[in-house]
Amino acid sequence: MTVASALWAMHPDFLAAQLRSGTIDAMLPDSLRGVASLMGGQPQQAKQADPIREGATIIIPITGTLAPRGLSGSTYYDVIADRVREAGADAKIGAVVLAIRSPGGYVWGCAEAGDAIYEVRQSKPVIAVSDPYCFSAAYWLGSQGSGFYCTTSGEVGSVGVRSGHTDVSGFEDKIGMKTTLIASHDDKIAGHPYAPLDDAARAEIQASVDESNAAFAAAIARGRGIKASDVAAIHGTGKTFSAKQALANGAIDGVATLRDVVSQYNSSRNRLALMRRQAAAMEMALSI
Repeated sequence: MTVASALWAMHPDFLAAQLRSGTIDAMLPDSLRGVASLMGGQPQQAKQADPIREGATIIIPITGTLAPRGLSGSTYYDVIADRVREAGADAKIGAVVLAIRSPGGYVWGCAEAGDAIYEVRQSKPVIAVSDPYCFSAAYWLGSQGSGFYCTTSGEVGSVGVRSGHTDVSGFEDKIGMKTTLIASHDDKIAGHPYAPLDDAARAEIQASVDESNAAFAAAIARGRGIKASDVAAIHGTGKTFSAKQALANGAIDGVATLRDVVSQYNSSRNRLALMRRQAAAMEMALSI
């Protein structure tokens, strides 16, 4: 299920495709939807990727659309949080590598998964790698690690939150249909799709977007050890950046492939050095 009016932290091109598909599907009568599914085939939900162990390092894939359980997605936030915490509690694992290939997804559940990553990095390195793209909600998660890298041809960014409203009243007029909603209170049907969005509903959606975006910026500031006021200048306000440009901005720690990162952090000496740098950065952040 795709919720158009939900709060999204997702690359706009990926989101537009997802919402377009969901909107067209929702408009089809059941009989036509069945024909369409037979002609096009039912899309299969991606199987949750299993973590791959490589010596003292565990690789946890974060792929596709990120979502809370119960909504359509490729990777669930609670699965990410559980796997990261399990790796953190496993004494045999010296470092966790997050292999990210995601355009982002829903805001719902993202903060909790980010908190799990930040929590585990207190005890061992958690390294995020954009392989090859890490956008929006995925970027939120990546920024919570001890280190953040992007593969050579990769891209990161699309920081920000959006929502939306679909007005289908014109479509209903063309097909001779009219929807009447009956509710216990006007608040129960505020922002419904069967009429243009009114000013009060628009203001409420905007307030939710602004609140979630502030939480996004605060999470990046915490994860990267910077001031919240510096997040926009370093990480952008919706634009995406090549690996080279992101490094120049100071948004990531280096340009490296997933293989390079696993090889680097599979060394106990490198893990110790990273934890020392991380502790120094946290001490500096607390003093700001």
